Amino acid sequence: MGINFKKYKGLLAGSKYIFLLNLTDKLFSFIIMLLLARNFPTEIYGQVVTLITLSMVLISIFDLGLPIYIQHEIAVNRLVASEIFSRVFMLGSLLIIVYFGVSSAIVLLLYPEIPYTLFIIISLMMYTSFLVTISNKALSGINEYKRQFTAFLLPRILITGLFFAGVYLFSFSLQILLMVMFAGIAVNLVITIIQLRKNQISISLKFFNAAGVKKILAISLPLGIAVVFNLLYDKIDLLLISKLRGFDEAAFYSIAYGLFKSSSIAFSFLLVSGFTRVAELNREPSAVRQFLFEHAKLISIICIIITIILFIFPELIITVFYTGKFEDSVNILRLLSIGIIAMGLNNLTGIILNGMGYFKIVMFITLYAFIMNVILNAVLIPKYGIAASAVLTVFTEFFILVIEWYYLKKILVNLQSKTS
Repeated sequence: MGINFKKYKGLLAGSKYIFLLNLTDKLFSFIIMLLLARNFPTEIYGQVVTLITLSMVLISIFDLGLPIYIQHEIAVNRLVASEIFSRVFMLGSLLIIVYFGVSSAIVLLLYPEIPYTLFIIISLMMYTSFLVTISNKALSGINEYKRQFTAFLLPRILITGLFFAGVYLFSFSLQILLMVMFAGIAVNLVITIIQLRKNQISISLKFFNAAGVKKILAISLPLGIAVVFNLLYDKIDLLLISKLRGFDEAAFYSIAYGLFKSSSIAFSFLLVSGFTRVAELNREPSAVRQFLFEHAKLISIICIIITIILFIFPELIITVFYTGKFEDSVNILRLLSIGIIAMGLNNLTGIILNGMGYFKIVMFITLYAFIMNVILNAVLIPKYGIAASAVLTVFTEFFILVIEWYYLKKILVNLQSKTS
């Protein structure tokens, strides 16, 4: 069957600002982490990526599924968007108390060698980024991707400029550089909230009450649990490496894994709006099936091209960007490249299942993936090192794809039989 390029051109055009947002986000993160990797020892870089990873994991635990919830609910209940946003944003803001207490205890207990000031800056920076995500998801619920992009772009340009100046002109310390990044993310949050107000979505204390919070949690918790397990299986390997093999090997793995995950920029912009679109399809099987196969074809083509590039040229990519001190990342990147197509397609199936409201299915699939991943990593990392983590990551991506594809196919067949 031929490929309808006009149709795919329409998909790309409709996702222009999503693509630009993802492109600049990944590019910004790549440049910042590249500057840190090139200009600080591998052990220090390993400490930074460990703290960032730990913060991401803990935030996923305490976010309670709020980002996914707010996008879904505003997409289907536009008239009460301010009420939804107020409750979610204030609940998310209050959770920082628990998050910071737990993360402090973990770092002091497991990573006493990491400077505590470094932990404070990174943990608060990452939580502010979480609040930006909540605000962006509210904009996604009303398909306002251009406003997301404009709110994101200016602070990142300022951060990047100051980072270059701080590294090459003023020799800023690591803590000051990260404070610059923290300030930029806070500015992003303020601008995003202003953009929401322009769309008549504002924060009001009158909407925040126990009954409203209980209603949110009843729906969002399954989403949150799914996100936790998804991120845990995604990040647990780096945390285990840093603890079992040291910060140097964590740095080597992080470079390769970062390039692997960054490859999603080539297709992820198609899926940001996909959640809202699938939710609007209201479980109509033929429309969902069409969405699935249109996006699966395009994502497969993109992922195959990326796999070939990363598999053939990993040494060139890593040594040019990160210098020879990260040569241990080369074979890890080659191994991880094999899992790119599975990562792309299971992102698609996960978005569709969540968009259709089958949150618990995704939750249990990611739970099984997490349990399998953490057990095998704990057993194999001490003996085989970071190569074992790379192989397990690829295996886990394919495991999730197969199970999600099976359930999605089964659901669509059942829905079709009910409508016929």
